[in-house]
Amino acid sequence: MSQIVEMVKFSLLDTANEQEFITAAERSQQFVKSLPGFLYRSLSHNEETNVWTDTVYWQSMEEAKSAGEQFMACEDCQPLMSLINPESVDMTHQVIKMNSCEG
Repeated sequence: MSQIVEMVKFSLLDTANEQEFITAAERSQQFVKSLPGFLYRSLSHNEETNVWTDTVYWQSMEEAKSAGEQFMACEDCQPLMSLINPESVDMTHQVIKMNSCEG
């Protein structure tokens, strides 16, 4: 079984502000880290393009895809989703071929 990296790139709505978004992301983290197969998550921002990337590492593709479905239905994740421009979302899953983490 191969580990998976999920990368979701997106822009915020014009009405959203950065601190509000980070607070909503932190709220969603409580749910994400409780899901089976969760390994690690980071949120990054490209200040030049104003594009955000939510990166999550999972134990398997099945767990990653299941998590995505559950995330969309999770009440604690709705504040985060409400700040994202839905037309800007680009989600990909990739199989990890090498990593430097022990474990």
